[in-house]
Amino acid sequence: MKITKSELRQIIKEEILKETGIDPKQFPLKLSQVAQNPEDAKQDVTKGQQDGNPTDDVIKVKPNATFPVSQLKPSQTSMKISNALGMAISMILGKMPTGGNLGGFISSDNHIMDGHHRWVATAMVNPGAKVGGYAVDFPGTDLIRILNAITVGKLGITQGKEGSGGFDQFREEPIRQQLTSLAQKGSEFLKPEDVMVALKKFTGQEGKAAIEAAVQKFVKHLGAVKFEVPQGAPDRVDMPVIDPEKVPDADKITAKALAKGEVDWNTPQAPFSKGNK
Repeated sequence: MKITKSELRQIIKEEILKETGIDPKQFPLKLSQVAQNPEDAKQDVTKGQQDGNPTDDVIKVKPNATFPVSQLKPSQTSMKISNALGMAISMILGKMPTGGNLGGFISSDNHIMDGHHRWVATAMVNPGAKVGGYAVDFPGTDLIRILNAITVGKLGITQGKEGSGGFDQFREEPIRQQLTSLAQKGSEFLKPEDVMVALKKFTGQEGKAAIEAAVQKFVKHLGAVKFEVPQGAPDRVDMPVIDPEKVPDADKITAKALAKGEVDWNTPQAPFSKGNK
């Protein structure tokens, strides 16, 4: 029995999809790779309803889903301890809620795509608190691929956000150094006296004893979360940018594209208007 080259390509593609769930050549993992071909990305995220099957590309999305913060995991390694501690102090002071909606997307294997600083700050203050966002019925690595295509193809964003600092910041000594600095100098948003009021409220102690007690408490609470990123996750600069501050309603646009099956990730697929990719 003979098969044509096109039939062979289709067989190979279907085998890839069985292994990965999504064609890695059609949907690169890095934002910079997607940005090299914006027109391709635009077609990838708009022709899902043109392939003859209106449901094959639908990805279930549940808005306002909530999870205990300890159940969730990051999707990027880049976070700033200064930002996280500033949020933690603000939470203790009641200037911002502990937990709440992260405003981002959460994969089926519990990786958050946005809101990393709020997530880790919540964990430091109260690892039993709940955070939430859009729960997406899609695994983390493949969700990064889909969201990167949407970032370029629907939102028109071709440049990722720079990152700095890794998970090693969230250990005892770096936390102690940063917290001591905040207690002595404050920050753009917090006065030193505000920091000390928060630490007394958090630990029941005062002065240097409050700083050290807070360090120990933060470290203990962080033991409840897993600093594990999706397999193969790129650096922050190559991660999706679903940011309502850059594009109004970016999160709603993205949620709709997923739920309506607009992203043509599954077989069958509609042909490209300018021929094969």
